Amino acid sequence: MLAELCQPDRRQFGTVGTVEDYYTALKALVLVDSVPEDIRKQFDIARDLMLYGWFVYEFYTVASQQALACLEFGLREACQIVNRGVNPCGKRKGLRCYLEWVEKRGLIPKGKYHENISQFMAYLRNSAAHGSDTLLNYALAMPGLELVADLLNDVFSAKEVALCLRK
Repeated sequence: MLAELCQPDRRQFGTVGTVEDYYTALKALVLVDSVPEDIRKQFDIARDLMLYGWFVYEFYTVASQQALACLEFGLREACQIVNRGVNPCGKRKGLRCYLEWVEKRGLIPKGKYHENISQFMAYLRNSAAHGSDTLLNYALAMPGLELVADLLNDVFSAKEVALCLRK
């Protein structure tokens, strides 16, 4: 087993690209500087897990779960920043509520995301967080990571959030 440590997971056989290609794609996937450092660190964990999925196939699924948890963390922080330290979702805390709130506040560009983005992302997050037999590969997990990065970048680049962060 130790001799195989740096070898690709056997399920990578026939995959398009190399680990170097994956590294390059993941390195380009960054969060803007206005995203708080603690959120960027959590996103980096998701990127690292995606890269190590080359060696441990199950890490693609774990990377997706980490990215969705990071999205919820980031949106919660943004909501509280804009809402002066108060969680606008109250006891109904969760990714769906945060997404709906940032949509209503105009913190994500209208028409950029599917009209049911909050339902879709909440479904993905809940299925990952509450257990599932789904096993993602790179091609299925990477678009989710890209979507999380886009959403966080949009929210933390929104004028209202930027103004609150400067205060």
